[in-house]
Amino acid sequence: MRELKKVIIGGALFCLIILCGISDAVSTNSTGNRIWDENQNLSLEYTWTPQSFSGFYYDFNTGEGSENLTVNLRNSEERTINAENMIYETRPVNSDFEYTEWGEYQAIGFMAERYFAGYSNTDFSDNISLMANEKLSKILIDSNERKSLYTGSSLILEEGYELEIREVDKDGKKVLIDLSKNGEHIDTDFVGSNSDYTYKRDLGLNDEVAIIAVHLDDIFKGTETNAVFIDGVFQISDELSSINSSDTYGKMEITSISPEKITMKNQEKIMLTKGDTVDIMGKLKLIVANNNTLRFAPMIEMSKPGNYVLRGSVAEEEFKWTPMNFEGFYYNIDEGIGTESLTVEKIDDRTIEKNKLEYKSKPEEVRFEHGEWGEFEVIGFLADKYFAGYPDNKFSDGISLVSNGELAKVLIDNEEKKRVYSGSSLLLEEGYELEVNEVNTDGSSVFLSLYKNGSMVDSDTVASNEDYAYSSNVGNIENVPLIVVHIDHIFKGTETNAVFIKGIFQVSQEYVTINIDEKYGTMKVTDFSGEGITMKNSDDISLSRDKSIEIMGNMQFRVADSNNLRYYPFIEKNTTPLESLDIDIPKTIIEGETASIEVSSRGGAVGNAVVSINQEELGITSEEGIIKYAAYKGGKFKAIASKDGFVSASKEIEVIARDDETRKIRIEISAEKVYEGDKVTLSTVKSLSGESVPGVQLLYDGKIIGNTSDEGKLEYKVKDPGIHKIKTVPDGFLPAEYNLEVIVREPKFVYSGIKIMPIDPTEEENMNLSTEITNMGTAAGEEKVELKINGSVVDTQTVALEIGESALLNFTYMSPEEGIYEAHVGTEELEFEVQKKSILPYIGIGLVIILIVFGVGYSMVKKREKMEKRVKKKGL
Repeated sequence: MRELKKVIIGGALFCLIILCGISDAVSTNSTGNRIWDENQNLSLEYTWTPQSFSGFYYDFNTGEGSENLTVNLRNSEERTINAENMIYETRPVNSDFEYTEWGEYQAIGFMAERYFAGYSNTDFSDNISLMANEKLSKILIDSNERKSLYTGSSLILEEGYELEIREVDKDGKKVLIDLSKNGEHIDTDFVGSNSDYTYKRDLGLNDEVAIIAVHLDDIFKGTETNAVFIDGVFQISDELSSINSSDTYGKMEITSISPEKITMKNQEKIMLTKGDTVDIMGKLKLIVANNNTLRFAPMIEMSKPGNYVLRGSVAEEEFKWTPMNFEGFYYNIDEGIGTESLTVEKIDDRTIEKNKLEYKSKPEEVRFEHGEWGEFEVIGFLADKYFAGYPDNKFSDGISLVSNGELAKVLIDNEEKKRVYSGSSLLLEEGYELEVNEVNTDGSSVFLSLYKNGSMVDSDTVASNEDYAYSSNVGNIENVPLIVVHIDHIFKGTETNAVFIKGIFQVSQEYVTINIDEKYGTMKVTDFSGEGITMKNSDDISLSRDKSIEIMGNMQFRVADSNNLRYYPFIEKNTTPLESLDIDIPKTIIEGETASIEVSSRGGAVGNAVVSINQEELGITSEEGIIKYAAYKGGKFKAIASKDGFVSASKEIEVIARDDETRKIRIEISAEKVYEGDKVTLSTVKSLSGESVPGVQLLYDGKIIGNTSDEGKLEYKVKDPGIHKIKTVPDGFLPAEYNLEVIVREPKFVYSGIKIMPIDPTEEENMNLSTEITNMGTAAGEEKVELKINGSVVDTQTVALEIGESALLNFTYMSPEEGIYEAHVGTEELEFEVQKKSILPYIGIGLVIILIVFGVGYSMVKKREKMEKRVKKKGL
């Protein structure tokens, strides 16, 4: 990993403490550069000092440094440092306390860390030399920051120490102080205003060594508030480091030791393999360029997340900084490419005159970390890495941002192999996530979706050993590939599918513009083109004593607190947003159980990461990023995951005994019966006292549903009927679980008898059958109600009822013949008889008809007889 080592590991090439070169003129071919490069005609016997390697201890204000590292190479072709040909020497030097009234103490750089060697010319201690007894102690605090502490408050120190301000006396002249360690009281004293509190203890063979010193500047006695003002704190570790002859540290062995000097040499040959990072001792490493040209440098890995100060060579007059002597400037060690320079052309009485500070940078082509992609144009700008354009490459035609006065930050450039499972996402910068949706049936391709801040912006299907690329506009340039991901291969399993990614490149869609006369801090753009950028200071810059002076962007000058002018440029860099590891492990583990520790980066599993528990190495993660931890011992522990090229991750865990009653909790439910769709209140309480437990994470059938509130409660709407498992995620307590039965919510229809009209039906007669139906269930619903006669459906009705609602249903039926019948409606049944039709009514009707006919006929006969009689009378 080339670019990644340069930027992250970094602290790697850009490290901490300080460079102290005086000018280009003092560099020789045997020392002066921080990188040994065979093309620079450097001596095969080469020495790094505090002037050429910033990792070595150096006191900026006094100009004192203590460490040297010398290598003797036979030749550059062998790439080998033979046994005893790497020599490390360090000497104690007098260093001023930050609170200068205390005088001096002896400090020594040891394995590129700052240690305490003894007291000399110190107000609160006799002269003491730990080094004379072959011991050293880490310097934990050396500060002159002014702090105010109120009565009852504590000054928090290192290694568990606390200094409590107990009480101010009635005159306001003295204060009662208590010192404790890990909660246990160890010392008490009265201290007056403008006086020192010291705590002394035996360290090894040295008696009464002051390990803590605090200067009380002033005491305030008020009517309601008392306060103490502190302006000096010094603390060394109470845990000594032994330095005995023949002790080994990594690849180095102590060959001689005295009160004046420690010498160490390598006992085995050291191979300078291309692209390798070689552990030397402690935090000191060698980084070797991945190039046929031998190029290597010492480095201190910045593996802990946070802000780091990256400094340049110290100058006393006019000076030029390049990536070779200013660690903040962009530099690619693999290809030997750096683009920036900062030149102080003239200083007059601590003043850099207008236009006499010049900054230049030019674009250069560098290879992607994933080498198959070819090259892109990079440019260092304001001590940061920017994208300047693409030459013709695998996924882009020629594009130049810098020619258009635009630059975009390079956010990611690495080829670390990552495994991402189906349904999970590769986390990118600026809110982008690449989700692995689905692997096709034969495992030859994968369907990907790209999201930004939760909204999908792109999707595509990508085959194994192919690239996913997403393009968008950057400023005035259209279709710039912003994100490129190489799909190395695809795994299709019976239960799990995964995609292996090897190669990620991302540039920012947020760009900066470069225009003539545009100002960045005190610097103004005087020229820019596709060939580069030039800026000069638009006003005078005063290098005042003990000041930090803004130059441009994140870049500043720091000036020594000295009568002699001494200054250097520096930037502050945050390691967290780059390639950082994440470690996932339960906060609480039950003693005797085995937990899985998962290590990832950007959402992808990271294999071969070293995991340690309380600084004891547990092992390395599998390809899936997992390692098992058997919790055999109770207590609190720190799990740390680390890997070259990544910012390490840590997490506090606690192993608790299974029978610890004070750690038992239980889950309570707000309702005796729970139906689907109900909103229930889940409560977590202590088993012994019933006291509510807030902040407990709950799982419902293995899925996280949230954390209990400050009152120990969580509302949750249940859905599926059945038996469900609710569990707590252990976090300071033993796990608890609850089996919750969710009752199906459904309608229940109850019928209330069948009535028939007429009561005595006859064949071929319409009859009415009715029943009342009521929904006695727990949900509204529809019921298809059938009227069955002798088992056959003869009529159907559908009725919809709310909970508790009733309805009267009426059915009509005509029986074709006489007989006994059974009617069924729902759960109800009725037996009835259909009778044969009677002929008497028909006979009666016939008689009536006959009588009517006879009556009509008789009437007509009588009427005719009367007519005939009338005719006869008239005839007479």
